[in-house]
Amino acid sequence: MARRHSGRAVKGSRFHLQCLVNGDPRIDLNNFILARSQSLSDYANGQFEWKSPLKSQGYIEYRDAAFLTQVGLPQLGECLSSFWPRLGPCWDALATVPGKDYGHGVILVEAKSHVTELGTNSSVCGAKAKSLNLIKASLEISKKALGVEKETDWLGKYYQYANRLAHLYWLNSQQIPVWMVFLYFMGDINQRGPEAELDWRKHLTLMKTELGLLENHILSDRIVEVFIPLEHRDIHM
Repeated sequence: MARRHSGRAVKGSRFHLQCLVNGDPRIDLNNFILARSQSLSDYANGQFEWKSPLKSQGYIEYRDAAFLTQVGLPQLGECLSSFWPRLGPCWDALATVPGKDYGHGVILVEAKSHVTELGTNSSVCGAKAKSLNLIKASLEISKKALGVEKETDWLGKYYQYANRLAHLYWLNSQQIPVWMVFLYFMGDINQRGPEAELDWRKHLTLMKTELGLLENHILSDRIVEVFIPLEHRDIHM
């Protein structure tokens, strides 16, 4: 399955992200991201090329081997299947960025506009049998690499964040220059979302504590947290 969502969103983080990726002139998403990551800024040698969710493609969001194809890494599809089962993370947005080494880097994006999107009791891993065993094994490898205690629960309500970190770890282990962008919208009044960065950070700190994440780990410089004010914008694209 290549996608979870397609079509124009009407509200929430999907709507706001679709606006930014497809050219909202009031916010330069590339610069917002670059300003939050020294390692990405040092690597980049040009503008991001957004691969999804594009208006011209019906705003499709990609997952599994299809997301690798979108960012120019189709050769890793078989390797991914040995790390994670089908119906893995469906990426809110994907981009590539030219690097100073003449290669290209990969940008993965997860967007949120209200706190309950971070995780609830209904967000736990629902995989069964062989799929669950593979997920558990890959999460254990990722936790060990990040210095997280083995008994820490990564299958619970913050499973979505955890599996994104696992994929970031996996791509990094394949020697791919990759950055995971967690994009948090501020001031989504329709979704009753946080108004300020500090409001978001209170919830993010709690989540990271429950996931056992250290303040600094081997992927710290590949994780980018971006906070974007909406200012109650009314956009139609």
